Amino acid sequence: MQTRIHVNLNVADLDRSIAFYTRLFGAGPSKVRADYANWRLDQPALHLALVSKPEHAKDHGGEHFGVELFESDELNGWRARAEAAGVTARVEEQVTCCYAVADKWWAADPDGNEWEFWVRSEDAEAMHGEMPLETVEPC
Repeated sequence: MQTRIHVNLNVADLDRSIAFYTRLFGAGPSKVRADYANWRLDQPALHLALVSKPEHAKDHGGEHFGVELFESDELNGWRARAEAAGVTARVEEQVTCCYAVADKWWAADPDGNEWEFWVRSEDAEAMHGEMPLETVEPC
C-alpha cells in the first residue's frame, strides 16, 4: 500500500515560501494558484500544501515537522543538496531528544516552521540531553 502524508501550512508570503520549499525538497510545486501551491512528493512521501493567509501565518508559525532517514549518507546527501540550493542548515550531531540519539539538521521556512531531517543511531533513557527522566522537573 502506498501512502503520502499531507501537511497544510498557512504562509505569509506565498512566493517566498514556494522558493524555500523548492530549494528544501529539490523539486518545484505540482500545482500553483494565486493563493495556493502544493507538492506531491515521493521522497519523502508528502503532500505539502501552502495556503496564502498572511494574517494567520504571522501568529501561527513555528511548527515542527520532520523527515526520518535511515542512513547517514542519505542525511548528508539531503543536507548537501539543500545547502547547495541556498537553504541554511542548523546541524546537530549525536543529540539526545525524544528518547533517542540522532544526527540531524534543521531548516526554518520563512514563517518560522522548522523541518528536521535525522538519522537515529540508538535509543536513550532521557527525553533531552544526558539528564535521567527522574531528575526532570514536571511541566
